[in-house]
Amino acid sequence: MIKHMLVFRFREDVPAETVAAVLAELETFPSRYPAMRDWACGPNVSTRDTSMTHGFVVGFDSEQELLDYLHSSSHEEFVRLRWRPVIERQAIVSLHC
Repeated sequence: MIKHMLVFRFREDVPAETVAAVLAELETFPSRYPAMRDWACGPNVSTRDTSMTHGFVVGFDSEQELLDYLHSSSHEEFVRLRWRPVIERQAIVSLHC
């Protein structure tokens, strides 16, 4: 099992409607990428570290399934057109569980 985690911060100047639209599109990922397991996404509610506004975690049965998702043309298009223009910063971790 691979756990893939992403924490991120939207740019301050991104309108709330755009934030909502990007988050709604992220919520479609499990239906678009059937290899995803145990999807969870939401706002950061930590009182200890507020440097990131949101995060998600998802599981894959194998590292190859994760790589297939990451290198898919639809994922690359989302990152290029929808993600990068609105995200100030992010951190990504993928680990074997």
